[in-house]
Amino acid sequence: MTQLTDDLSLGSRLVGWKRIANYLGCSERTARRWEREEQLPVHRQQHEKRSTVFALPAELDRWLGGRADLPSASVVDEVTNAERKRGPTLAVLASVVLLVIAVFAIWTRSGLDGGNTERDPIAVDFFERGTALWRQRGDVPNRQAVKLLSQAVERDETFAEAWSALATAWMTLPTYSDEVSVTEATEEALLAADRALRLDPSLVEARSVMASVAKGRGDWLLSERIYLDALEIDPDSASLMLWFAGHYRELGLIDKAMALTDAALRLEPNSPPMLAESAMYYYQLGHIERAQQMLDFLWFDLAVEVPVVWFGRWMIMLETQEYAAANAWLAESPFSVFAPTLQSYIEFSKNKESDPSSLVSEIKTAYRNGLPGWLAFHMLDINGLSDAALEILDRESSDGYIENSVVLFFERGGDTRMRPEFADLIERLGYYEYWRVRGSPDMCARDSNSALCQRLSESTVETQPPC
Repeated sequence: MTQLTDDLSLGSRLVGWKRIANYLGCSERTARRWEREEQLPVHRQQHEKRSTVFALPAELDRWLGGRADLPSASVVDEVTNAERKRGPTLAVLASVVLLVIAVFAIWTRSGLDGGNTERDPIAVDFFERGTALWRQRGDVPNRQAVKLLSQAVERDETFAEAWSALATAWMTLPTYSDEVSVTEATEEALLAADRALRLDPSLVEARSVMASVAKGRGDWLLSERIYLDALEIDPDSASLMLWFAGHYRELGLIDKAMALTDAALRLEPNSPPMLAESAMYYYQLGHIERAQQMLDFLWFDLAVEVPVVWFGRWMIMLETQEYAAANAWLAESPFSVFAPTLQSYIEFSKNKESDPSSLVSEIKTAYRNGLPGWLAFHMLDINGLSDAALEILDRESSDGYIENSVVLFFERGGDTRMRPEFADLIERLGYYEYWRVRGSPDMCARDSNSALCQRLSESTVETQPPC
């Protein structure tokens, strides 16, 4: 695992053009141009013979946000509706993903509109700002990125890179905002990715969107093939590695996921999404002190206040029996509407000998009212409440996909995954087909007697390495 690039106490200043550009997600040349032409807020500290350039992350964030008015829900809906009128529905697009992937091999860049190098400078500016905002992550930056990237492709419909970036921004938006449903965002992402790949089939981020759709349909082998093909095109894409890590994470292949995340961090050592992903792997594998250090750095030093960082820090507080701190941490919770249930969970964690029936009832009610299924499952499973956890999994897996399925393979979970019912429900998710070809999830190295692992060991299909 790579060491954090800077001392964890740093984060208040970005010294030098390279770090400023990395933070903005642009080249040093672009960052210098933005200072010269667009009043990018940088500072200079004068020394005897030269000056040092530095910037403050908070000022850069305000500058980025100030360049694009925050789109309201109605604006996002207008973009959604306009795009929907121009293209087929999600169901139709999902059905042609295989066809799109099949023709990748015969597409070439010659003769495609994506070769246009005379870009509208305003479209390029929209693209650069939108991409920089997307790299900041979070609800507001992601929605602003969608708006700016939409403006870029409206000005230049042959701007393949902008279409690709727009596809990625739509794909990540539901992670931070509930104003657009996963179904709507996926439809928009597919439309943009299809447009990008018709212009330039070498764009790996657009391919990643297609891989995510294949994953959502339970076709994990196709998802892997798309990622592997994309990495052949761009082996140094940190974002691509992070998305590919998610593929392995959701299949319970934590070691492979962590190796890809490490590789991505070596390329972008200060990337908040990659640091967050890495921190959660440490938590998953029981390296609590290291995970806490990284999560604190993200939340307090870099101000990356996203649900996964909050959740990881909260679970560590409970694991280390910091119950007062866990209660206080609820004030920062992205699930504040469920605060009473989370408080009950804290109380039960303090005294696990108490009757769990009240907590189970509260969690089930909260789940019916919108508490994420992965969170409900995890809280029940980690406390040994397997019957209730399996009820949640039954409902969550009914459509063939469960969000954040890494919780199903939690290193220190309860005995839920040992049960035959767990193995039956997992079969809905399309994992067995993949595991029988590529090998068992990591949990089978420790829980080989579980029904799931026994079922895999009895398979007659030979394990094959990825192509």
